[in-house]
Amino acid sequence: MKKNFFSLGLCLLIFIHLGASSLYAQLQTEFGQSLLERGPETSETEPAELTVNAHISNTFNNHIELGLSVDPYTSSLAGQDDPQLSGLINRFGVNLSGDLPIVDKLRFKLQYTPQIENYTGAEGKLSEFNAFSNALSTELSFRPSASLPPIFASYQVQRLLRTSNVYNNMAQQFGFRFGRVLEYNFRLHRFDDSESRREDFLLIGSNTHNMNARLQFGILKQMLGKLEYGLEHSSYETNLNNLILGVAGLEDNERRTDLRHISSAKLIQVATEQLMFQEEVNLFLNRSNVDFFTFVSTEVAASTFYRIETGRWLRVRLSRVWIDFQGRQILNETGIITEDAPDRSDRQIGANLQLNWQFNPHLTLNADYQITQNRTNEMDPFLDFLNYTHTIATVTLRGAY
Repeated sequence: MKKNFFSLGLCLLIFIHLGASSLYAQLQTEFGQSLLERGPETSETEPAELTVNAHISNTFNNHIELGLSVDPYTSSLAGQDDPQLSGLINRFGVNLSGDLPIVDKLRFKLQYTPQIENYTGAEGKLSEFNAFSNALSTELSFRPSASLPPIFASYQVQRLLRTSNVYNNMAQQFGFRFGRVLEYNFRLHRFDDSESRREDFLLIGSNTHNMNARLQFGILKQMLGKLEYGLEHSSYETNLNNLILGVAGLEDNERRTDLRHISSAKLIQVATEQLMFQEEVNLFLNRSNVDFFTFVSTEVAASTFYRIETGRWLRVRLSRVWIDFQGRQILNETGIITEDAPDRSDRQIGANLQLNWQFNPHLTLNADYQITQNRTNEMDPFLDFLNYTHTIATVTLRGAY
């Protein structure tokens, strides 16, 4: 039982890693798309526009993690000999968007994105994660002056339905933004089953406030600097079972709250019209009222972006991540925590290769390959599943009409 407590605790810890990883993945996309391929701001004098985009993708993932699948001892997929659950994820989605001028300086945007996900692999057990999602977003923008950035108010709602209905949930987000300089978002995340005391922390709802500030400035003639800082506060639901309460050190009905500091510094050098380089440092600092969830993640990365021609580019990114936890001592080889035991720390190295090839204005192929190696200082052989190599390979075909 003691080992199961720590095993599930480390499973929850991977969830925190995924939160940080998803944040960094979001930051990565900015390099290629917004800097070299960014379009001009939409003018309020332009007519209404309707666009239809579709995508179909196939992803191989040798370490599928949906909260329950990290540790085979606590997973709904228990019985797997290998904790790295390999599988294929096929996705098909459509993006319908409309841009409508209402009056002078005021515009309204509406976007609807349904998507189907199909999982195969791991002896067929992954089919319980097959999903259908609906996402609807609206945005109202007002630009009082051509010399000032527009002001945005937005609302988004997403409904996710899986074959295993324990995962069914809805997320809503309300946001305000001043150009790309200042941004505030409030997110509500609720699962259909909000009363059962589930064994997985990922099935717990949350409220999140997020504020971001961004600064961009030129250095000499061929260099660009970008700074970003975010402050995020999250509070979670209390329907946790006794196992999670024991692992995390929470009291019954005690609400977990986290305060996160998220910062990024980037330096971009334009070598030629086709070749660019970027160095970056990303910091993710999580402070919780429960020591179990307090950690610091630091990433340094370097990227090279080569544009072959318009719509055709290649990007390579190398990264190194340090993840250090506070107040979470590691087990020794016998599964016991000694008085002077160090805190857990993980080290990751990663590489990402992306190729984008536009055949014509209506058809684009994107290939993405990621590999991450994680090594932990945990010594208990029972927790060796935390030393893994994670590979994701995705091919996506996009159509625009």
